Amino acid sequence: MMEVNPRVKDKRKISILWRTELNHLLERNDLPKYKEKSKLFVQEKLLEKVPGEILWKQAYEELFERDYNTIAEEIETYRKNRRKA
Repeated sequence: MMEVNPRVKDKRKISILWRTELNHLLERNDLPKYKEKSKLFVQEKLLEKVPGEILWKQAYEELFERDYNTIAEEIETYRKNRRKA
């Protein structure tokens, strides 16, 4: 059984996730996309709406699947789409 470290804060933990990973978590939990909202807003909504035991399991899965080779491409696509809007 994994022990909880009382010094680790949920807001700090969720802050290491990229926006695309946060979007995956929103989708997996049937939450709105919050496209016009900040990354911080999305983090707070996830913490508020998704129970911790579910959220952290999913967040860790996102981290294990993280692909550092494609992030530059994803960021560029995101920026291009923001410019069009």
